[in-house]
Amino acid sequence: MSMPRPATATSTASAERLPLGLPAEPDAILALRSAGPGDAARLAVLATQVWLHTYATDGIGDDIARHVLSELGVDRYAALLGDPRTSVLVAERGQRLVGMAVARGKAPCPAGAPSTVELQTLYVQAHFIGSGIGKRLLQAVEAQVLAAADCAPWLMVNARNDRALAFYRRQGYTQIGTDWFVLGETRHENLVLIGPGRGGR
Repeated sequence: MSMPRPATATSTASAERLPLGLPAEPDAILALRSAGPGDAARLAVLATQVWLHTYATDGIGDDIARHVLSELGVDRYAALLGDPRTSVLVAERGQRLVGMAVARGKAPCPAGAPSTVELQTLYVQAHFIGSGIGKRLLQAVEAQVLAAADCAPWLMVNARNDRALAFYRRQGYTQIGTDWFVLGETRHENLVLIGPGRGGR
């Protein structure tokens, strides 16, 4: 999981469109499906909860408050859901949101790998970490990306997020570069990872 960068909506007709037709699974305990406009508020709340739990470990300063309010709000997720380059999957347990994944097409890898799809976000509520939800979301994204773009997804993870790095490495992801996320006047190192398979390592 990387420290998220601002996401922008687009209506470019030539944008690469990821398939959004993932049906709900018949599993009454956990269901994966494509997100719709009505999910924007819950996505924003989950993203805020996970982001703060992960990164606001020393409390909430002005930079963190500004970032959360500007980049993780309902309007931001409503824009993502209307972006033809973006696929948003949700994991629900008993019709309650417990996880989400956001993949964005037409996103060249900054480390030069032949992948055009970034896994921007993979969030699971802290209470459900270790239950397999993250792995199922990741596998669903990988299947979509392979079908739509014939490549493995790339992503960025904060260099100090040991749990996320360990998770992705268990799924076969490898580091291929570094990048930086700027919050206020502070630069945070992100590691660029690529998934296994076509376009990966």
